Amino acid sequence: MGDRTVRPLQLGFVGEIEKQSMETEAGGPNPARGKKRPPSPPGSDEEPSMAAPSNDDDEWFVSDSDHNENQGADHLYTLNNFPKATCDYHEQNHILYTHPYIKLRGPSPIRLYPAFKSDMHVFRSDYNLQDNSESKITSVRDCPTKCQCFLMFLIQFIDVNIAGYDHGRPGPARIFGFVAARDTIEPLRNYVDKRDINNCEAVSVKRSTGMARLSLTSPARVISMEARALIEFELCVRAEERPEDEPKGDCLIEGCKEFTNLFASDSYIEHRRLYGNTCALDVKFAVLINAVEARIDVEVLRLGAIASCINLKVYAKTSGFKEVIRLFEDTAPKPGAVMSFVVAVETHNYLDLYIKGSSRDNPVLGQKEKQVLRSWWKCNFDSSYHCMVEEVAELGNFGELLVKINWKSYTKREF
Repeated sequence: MGDRTVRPLQLGFVGEIEKQSMETEAGGPNPARGKKRPPSPPGSDEEPSMAAPSNDDDEWFVSDSDHNENQGADHLYTLNNFPKATCDYHEQNHILYTHPYIKLRGPSPIRLYPAFKSDMHVFRSDYNLQDNSESKITSVRDCPTKCQCFLMFLIQFIDVNIAGYDHGRPGPARIFGFVAARDTIEPLRNYVDKRDINNCEAVSVKRSTGMARLSLTSPARVISMEARALIEFELCVRAEERPEDEPKGDCLIEGCKEFTNLFASDSYIEHRRLYGNTCALDVKFAVLINAVEARIDVEVLRLGAIASCINLKVYAKTSGFKEVIRLFEDTAPKPGAVMSFVVAVETHNYLDLYIKGSSRDNPVLGQKEKQVLRSWWKCNFDSSYHCMVEEVAELGNFGELLVKINWKSYTKREF
């Protein structure tokens, strides 16, 4: 289970110089305004401050090894002994019940079911698997007077990674495919990650364990769970050297898994692994009890003079858990662009948002440390059944963003 702590907000520093490693191995019924930290000083032509990075800022640091934090380095499977299995019932049984010390070498294993390929699939009718339509983020409507909002059990996806993949080619692996979830209320695909072959993600694979972290692309990473939910996936790696008349990718892992019996008295974090024939899929998610959705819109109002050289990160934490939900990590969009995200939050709890602008990397081979000019902003918002709040995120010389939070409960009864 994830650790939850309640922390006071602290001031972010504008124009900090931070050191980064160069390692390259692969709330309640009444609307409540967010509690905002003191605003950052406006940008100027003065030299940036040299204040040391704060411990609060360090809490938002994420690395590709974070998902292994519960296992010691000596216990992790290497490529030499990583278990592999098809979706065959007996092979999955062997993985789940007879493989020694499997829980000490990675996340708790769960059964992998085959992908939907025919009408005989065990989950076909329950989740309408023949319909590949995508679920949409619906607009948030004002709640009428004297309404009653019903809370839901929500699943918030945090991380999806591959493990045990023997990437024999030089350079990063170019991954494409999808990861999606379905519920039984509206059984459409809620995409957690979706990339076509022409929009592959280049991911670094750790050579010893075959682990690689995927950057989730879809804003809709929350799914309701009335009684159970399904995750389905098909991930491939692109191979450029194939002839034109042959498939351009090799399947890494495909299949599905139904999540059941996740109800509890308190919210918690789960980290599970599905073992496949080529590699495994690690999924980390939060199960949030009595929760609402935070619909987050981040609009770029302006960018600084170095607009073409700005990296932007938008992170979130939910309901006091320490796990960082990476909403956006890329070059800053142009002014006027709006990025939309969804995060599940417990009622009578809060959503933390962290936005960081930094100068673009210019790494030097063999250099272990580098200096990066950066500015960060953090704010937390009390959850609510329904309302809209907004704040302006000042990033000094890097720019300015408008943050809007629309709170939504899943079901409403009108009188």
